[in-house]
Amino acid sequence: MIHSQMEDAQYEIRNQVLNPNQRQQLEDRRRIKEQLHQLEQDNESPTHMYRRKLKIASDVNLLDQHDSFYHTTKSLLVLFQIMGVMPIMRSPKGVDMPRTTFTWCSKAFLWAYFIYACETVIVLVVARERINKFISTSDKRFDEVIYNIIFMSIMVPHFLLPVASWRNGSEVAKFKNMWTDFQYKYLIVTGKPIVFPKLYPITWTLCIVSWSLSLVIILSQYYLQPDFQFYHTFAYYHIIAMLNGFCSLWFVNCTAFGTASKAFAKELTDVLATERPAAKLTEYRHLWVDLSHMMQQLGKAYSNMYGIYCLVIFFTTIIATYGSLSEIVEHGATYKENVEAHGLGKRPTLANGHDISSFDITALQ
Repeated sequence: MIHSQMEDAQYEIRNQVLNPNQRQQLEDRRRIKEQLHQLEQDNESPTHMYRRKLKIASDVNLLDQHDSFYHTTKSLLVLFQIMGVMPIMRSPKGVDMPRTTFTWCSKAFLWAYFIYACETVIVLVVARERINKFISTSDKRFDEVIYNIIFMSIMVPHFLLPVASWRNGSEVAKFKNMWTDFQYKYLIVTGKPIVFPKLYPITWTLCIVSWSLSLVIILSQYYLQPDFQFYHTFAYYHIIAMLNGFCSLWFVNCTAFGTASKAFAKELTDVLATERPAAKLTEYRHLWVDLSHMMQQLGKAYSNMYGIYCLVIFFTTIIATYGSLSEIVEHGATYKENVEAHGLGKRPTLANGHDISSFDITALQ
């Protein structure tokens, strides 16, 4: 009571020394303050509708059961673990902890250390031979130089893998957990789970295609290039497959976001058709904000990996285009086959070294 009287006295004193505009502004502020205070005291106030509820208490078994995104994309996650690209782990069932974890001393990471060390030895040996041959050989054809530069540039992503992929492992695990929580919240709000009907076969197909395409590309270069040794191919299989896997992962994530957005839009349309959708609209707004945050987290988790992917693709495309255009400008758009490299197409000669096709047959008569 005394405090209120003191505030009124101070208000009257300020009101006497202020001009009319300042008085009006002061009265507006005081009125707004009283209204906000009244809203806080009013139990019937709808302000709770705009406040986010506390984290929903969830059972880890329910999270695992309704985590459709993990179950449908598990094949690609396991493939990345085997390749040592992204050593994140799924928590055991029934353990009360985040469903996807990332630690530098986990079993998946120890395997990643081992496989990366083995691959590094092979890549270094092949890179050393290519560099030495590139420096020592002086009479190289132009296309050989272009191919050598391209295949040396493909080795670069292997050495950038710890910085671009492993360093963001915690962000990737956070992204996976956001998907898990979102699907559970979606189930509570809408009463229906998110289903990805096409994602399971798509993911398996992309895993197979990633490695099949890598084998086809590298083995074709082994047969087409005479200086491409067979053991050199083992330095490129995992790199090409990794780049293909990055592209596959991006397609899978975009497909999942598209499916979730369409399901969300359908449920929102049904809610708007009801008589009193205000309370439900607030919950749907929170779901939409979660979906937006997940898209932002997608960029934070995979930005470095896709940066490497874009750099390699752009660099190799530019070099290959330059080499092709240079050959076309110099020799024309023709297909040339160096048959002499295979011991074919040699013209027969006599013992004295003269070409038999230019030998005068009348001289023998």
